[in-house]
Amino acid sequence: MAAADVQSPGAVVDGSTSGLRRSSASMLLGHGGRAAFAGLTFLLVARELGPEGFGAVGAVMAAAALALPFASLGAVHLLVRSAVRSPERLPGGFAAAASVTAGGGLVATALAAAVCLLVVPSVPLPAVLALLVADLVGSALLELAAGVQVARHRAMGAAQAQLAFHGLRFAAAVALALTPAGLTVGGWAAAYAATSLAGGVAAVVVVRRQLGSGGLGLAAEVRGLLAQWRDGFHFSVGLGAQALYNDLDKLMLTRLGSEAANGAYTVAYRLVDMALVPLRAVLAAAYPRFFAAGAAGGTAGLRAAVGLARSIAPTTVGWCAVASVALLAGADLVPLLLGEDYEPAVGALRWLALLPLLKVAHYLAADALTGAGQQRVRSAWQLGVAVGNGLLNLWLIPAFGLAGAVAASLVCDGVLALALWAVVWGRLRRA
Repeated sequence: MAAADVQSPGAVVDGSTSGLRRSSASMLLGHGGRAAFAGLTFLLVARELGPEGFGAVGAVMAAAALALPFASLGAVHLLVRSAVRSPERLPGGFAAAASVTAGGGLVATALAAAVCLLVVPSVPLPAVLALLVADLVGSALLELAAGVQVARHRAMGAAQAQLAFHGLRFAAAVALALTPAGLTVGGWAAAYAATSLAGGVAAVVVVRRQLGSGGLGLAAEVRGLLAQWRDGFHFSVGLGAQALYNDLDKLMLTRLGSEAANGAYTVAYRLVDMALVPLRAVLAAAYPRFFAAGAAGGTAGLRAAVGLARSIAPTTVGWCAVASVALLAGADLVPLLLGEDYEPAVGALRWLALLPLLKVAHYLAADALTGAGQQRVRSAWQLGVAVGNGLLNLWLIPAFGLAGAVAASLVCDGVLALALWAVVWGRLRRA
């Protein structure tokens, strides 16, 4: 499809309730299938590697999560915004964003590997590099392609890409587990990288073929994307801060505590993430609509974006309440599924069961601010909370170990929810 064939601005995002429901259903299929495959992969890898091995791998992947927001300078979010507001520029912009994402991912891999050598010396360097490049290049390319599909009102395409990507990972884990050597850290790292890169590149190729050629040429488009570095930086800071308070504790628990303790904590946190799949499906479908609702900017844009957040709140908050109860009730099943070595994860999961309710609160406020062009204030609060999370972990982990990491996580998510909504209502009242 040539640039001229890109949908008109009014057709890129279906703002109707039925359109949001269709997109949410498609994204739920993708995120649900992803959760199913990722959950099965997680159970298999955690059982095979044990708490220490899984904790070490979890620490490396936490380093990837911390580096990911800065790897592409917010390219995916800039592109989604462009797809909603200037769809005729999408073909050239997508090629530029894919190039920046891949190149930035490789640079971020090298930097994150240096950190991992200090924090997780038990994992060989080739395995570290493989795990990092899988997430910082492969997963990042998938996120870019899926984001564009959703912005173009093709959520089913995004869902199919998610299913194929995580299905490949699960198939690789099963194949490794069936070999005589079993699933080892090195073997899993290699398979994880191969499947992630294949899936990410395939997703980009599919979208590129759909969009066709267009734009000003790759070099000019890359320069144009990088010229938006201020907006991209604000997206990166916000996402980086979010990654800090979500994943820094895993690195710190490995360094200040033990790999086994981090293994138990990572298991509990991963189960919470799996319970948040329906929430993320709705938010992913609604994300381009926040940009459309807040296009006017200022108070009017913020009021419209908050209206969108309120319209999806009954569904998202209701699900998160159910998820919290289910996590609390099912915590005792963890040792049955993963082995008795994971008994410490039971207590951690009972407390972390509160996270879905805290996260939905700050996600809704944060996306409303971003849609209304107020990413800077969102990023500032997220960065402040991330710094607070690091300081709390420095104090609590040496004293209380796993329990300290859990406490810091709950405090920081709660503070962020209160702070972002205080900002939103304060700005609306001043108008």
